[in-house]
Amino acid sequence: MAVSGCGGPQNGTKDAAAALENVNAGEAAQARAYVGRFVTENPDRCFQEVGLDRPELEPRKSDGIGPRVPPVRVVVAIDGSGSMAGRIGGQTKLALAREAATRFVDGLPSSVEASLLVFGQQGDNSAAGKARSCAGVDLLAPMSNDRTQLGAAVSRIRAVGWTPLAAGLARAEALLARSSTAGEQVIYVVSDGEETCGGDPVATARRINSGKTRAVVNIIGFGLPSSEAAALKAVSDAGGGSFVNVNSRADYDETLARLREANRQSGNVLRRSNAVSGNILRTSNATSGAVLCVNNIISGETLRMSNDLSARALQGTALPFRHTAEALLKARHNALQVRLKRYRERLQGNESHARETIDAAAEAVR
Repeated sequence: MAVSGCGGPQNGTKDAAAALENVNAGEAAQARAYVGRFVTENPDRCFQEVGLDRPELEPRKSDGIGPRVPPVRVVVAIDGSGSMAGRIGGQTKLALAREAATRFVDGLPSSVEASLLVFGQQGDNSAAGKARSCAGVDLLAPMSNDRTQLGAAVSRIRAVGWTPLAAGLARAEALLARSSTAGEQVIYVVSDGEETCGGDPVATARRINSGKTRAVVNIIGFGLPSSEAAALKAVSDAGGGSFVNVNSRADYDETLARLREANRQSGNVLRRSNAVSGNILRTSNATSGAVLCVNNIISGETLRMSNDLSARALQGTALPFRHTAEALLKARHNALQVRLKRYRERLQGNESHARETIDAAAEAVR
C-alpha cells in the first residue's frame, strides 16, 4: 500500500513513518495489509493534464478606422440613388460599393452576424418617382453568419432613386438588438450624397448611438463635394463613428485596407478573449474535478474501513493495531490533499503563464 498517495509528496511518507514509530515490524505489516484492503482506487486518475489554447493572431497590416470593440452585429447600408451610377477611377460608385461590402464582410470574424440593406432603390430619381424611392428601404440579406447569402445579395443592388438616408438608418437600427456595450453593433453606410427625402439623419444617428442598441454609425462617402461631405460627417459624428470621403481608386483601396485592419484587430481581440476564457474554464473544471475525485476517494476509503472496524468491535474481534491502521490511512489522505494543492497551483500557474504569453503576442500585433 502506498500511503503517500501513489507517488505523492514526501509529507505522506513522513506521516506514514510517524504512524509506524514505536510499532514492531509484525504489527506494521499487519496494519499495512489491513489498510490495503480499503485502498482500491488509483488517485492518478484525479489529476488530468489540461491543454491550453494559444490563438494564432493576425499580424498588423495598416492603421484601422473601424470598431473600437469586437463587433457582434454589423449592418451594411448602401445608397441606391441614381447618382451611384457615377464613376470613380473608371468604376461606378455602385460597383465599388458592392466590392467594399463583400470584402469588408468577408473580413469579419465568423462569429459576427451581418446584414445588408439598400435605401432609395425604388422608383427613379425623377420628381415623379421620388415618393416611391424615398419610401424604399429594402432588406437584401437578413442578420446572419451566412456570408454566401450576403455576397449573393450584393449583386441585386441598383442605382435608381433618391437618398432616404434617415429611413435607411432607422431600418438598420431595427435589425440590431439591445446592447449594454457601446460599439459592439455597427452600421456602415456607403453613400455618395446627403439626405434628399426630408429626413433627419443626424437626429436618427444620435438616437441610434445613445439608444438601446448603443450602435456606432460609420460612413464611407463617394466623391462628395465639401458641403455634402460635411453633412455626412455630421451624421457619423452624431452616430459616434467615422467618416471617410473617397475621391479616387487609391482612396478607395486605402479606406478598404483600413476597414479590414479594423476587422483584423477585432478578430484578434475576440480570439484572445476566447482563448483566455477557455483556458480559465478548462483549468477551473480540471481543478474542481480533481477536488471532487480526491474527496470521493478519501470519503470512500474512510467509510469502508470505519464500517469494518465498527463491525469488528461489535463482534468482539477488535484489531490490536487499529490506531496504527487509522494513522496509516490518514497519512495517505494527507498526502492526497497535499498533492491536490500542488496540482491546483501548477494548473493555475500554467494558465497564468499562457495568459501572459497570449497577451504578449496580442500586444506585438496591435
